[in-house]
Amino acid sequence: MKRTISTLVLGLSCCSAYAAVTVTDCVIREPAPGTDKTGLYFTVTYQPNAQTQSLRLPAPEALYGANIPALTNYTELHDMTHVEGVMTMTRIPQIQLKPQVAAELKPGGKHVMLFNLKKRPVAGETYPVELLLAFDPEVKCDAIVKTSAELKQVGQH
Repeated sequence: MKRTISTLVLGLSCCSAYAAVTVTDCVIREPAPGTDKTGLYFTVTYQPNAQTQSLRLPAPEALYGANIPALTNYTELHDMTHVEGVMTMTRIPQIQLKPQVAAELKPGGKHVMLFNLKKRPVAGETYPVELLLAFDPEVKCDAIVKTSAELKQVGQH
C-alpha cells in the first residue's frame, strides 16, 4: 500500500513539471448585499510544450471548475447566453482548452459560480484559487475581489 501511495505521489509531482496552463486576470465579483453567491472570472491559456506533447494525452486540456476553500466548498461552471432577449445561465460540465487560444471567463459569458459563501468577499480582498483541470494539477491564481462597477471599468461586463 505504501508503495502504491509513493508511486502516486511521485506521478503527480512529475506532472507539475509539465505545467502548460497559465491563468491571468483572476477576479471575484463582490456579491450583491444579502446574496450568498457570486462569480469568478479569469483568462486561461493552454500552451502545450515538448514535454506535454510527449505524454500523448488522450484529449486536449479541459477546465472543470475551481477550488476556493476560504470562500466556499461549492462551485460550478456556467455559461450565460442571450436567447430571444432573455439572458439564461446554464451549468456546463467543462470548458475545452484549445492549444494557444486564451479562454476568457467573464461576466455575461462562461464563468465559475461560487455558491453558499462562507463569508462575504469585499472589494480589495484577495483569495487563493486552484483550477480543476484534466491534466495539470497545480494551476493557481490569487483572485482579487472587485465591485460590479470596477469590472465594467476594465471591460469585463
